[in-house]
Amino acid sequence: FNIMSTILGIDTGSNSLGWAIVKRDEEGKCQLFEHGTHVFPEGMKMEGQDGSKAAERTKYRSSRKHYWRRKIRKIRLLTVLIENHLCPPISKQQLRDWRTRKLYPQDETFMNWQRTEDKENINPYRFRWICLTQKLDLTDPVQKQILERALYHLNQRRGFLSNRKEKSADPDGTVKQSISQLSKDIKQAGCQYLGEYFFQLYQKGEKIRKHYTARNEHYLTEFRAICEKQNLDPDLRNKLEKAIFFQRPLKSQKQQIGSCTFEPKKSRCSASHPLYEEFRMYSFINHIKMQTPKDETPRFLTEEEKKKIIPLFLRVRKGKTTFQFKDIAKELAGRNNYCHLEDPKDKPYKFNYYMDTTVSDCPVNAQLTQLFGPNWVEGASEIYTLAKGESNIEILNDIWHVLYSYDDETHLKDFAKTRLQLNEE
Repeated sequence: FNIMSTILGIDTGSNSLGWAIVKRDEEGKCQLFEHGTHVFPEGMKMEGQDGSKAAERTKYRSSRKHYWRRKIRKIRLLTVLIENHLCPPISKQQLRDWRTRKLYPQDETFMNWQRTEDKENINPYRFRWICLTQKLDLTDPVQKQILERALYHLNQRRGFLSNRKEKSADPDGTVKQSISQLSKDIKQAGCQYLGEYFFQLYQKGEKIRKHYTARNEHYLTEFRAICEKQNLDPDLRNKLEKAIFFQRPLKSQKQQIGSCTFEPKKSRCSASHPLYEEFRMYSFINHIKMQTPKDETPRFLTEEEKKKIIPLFLRVRKGKTTFQFKDIAKELAGRNNYCHLEDPKDKPYKFNYYMDTTVSDCPVNAQLTQLFGPNWVEGASEIYTLAKGESNIEILNDIWHVLYSYDDETHLKDFAKTRLQLNEE
């Protein structure tokens, strides 16, 4: 079976694969040796329907997860409320059946506790307004139910939580703009908290559910105001806050990082690490070749020329992490004096990179340099409260790891204030 005289032909389709083997004899004539077809389920929808089957499955799976987590959140809150006599008693077995067997508690007292009736002023928005503006007598079952229902309603509607590490093509998108506008509307209406504003809309008969809301800015602030107004026990507050507002962290993606080429037992350095940014910058700079009117052939850059273009990599530009090579060429050669080595244009300065080549910035180093000065590691070391006994590289790793791993802006701000002793600005 001579491979050199055998040809394999493959015809690929969206849900099939056809193949044939042709053999060529000594005279150069070809004969069909074997053929076949393999049919498999198509990955896309049928003709006339947009999208893939995987995308549709992902959509439904996301919805199931959303409903499941909302249910678990309700069960956890009810557990806390029942333990503190702030809810009609439901047995642990009923809560377990709801969680595992999808059997919603049908206890009559519990169902009446949840009901709403506009004619009788039984409405959760009204309850939230009362809890924010009046001190309730929690020994009175009627007034206690107002607090219970307000807390349960906050659990059902807890708003949008932004993750500082999420990268979006539109950082000032519809959701954030709508949240910002809602905050302005609350102040213009003379209200301090979201519950007060929504109760105003409810009284006017205006739609409430159309608004985008923020978890920390709106709901968490309101929750803490209710706890303060009703003078709830600190231990109970912590349990309620955890049950209502806890969100599991994103799953770690460390397993996706490849192994180092030179030390296979260690993972590669992150692309956002300051040392890797420096390595990437110097690696690119050291590969630049330039031919000037004084040079017969292209040459590498001198130390003075390298120092001249380094600031281009350390510019702080909001929303941008790359620039074009023409910025480097302009800095070295002047305006309209540069071109590529193979460009037919006759320019005095020629480079081995095309002008539209994309060059990566050093965004982390740039922002830290802006904050702490040119030698930012030493500048940060002078004010870092945990610097004692640590080397500069360890301090650098500490600061980068916080930027890399913290997904909450509040925690990042606390670190900056307490550990780096930065002011509010």
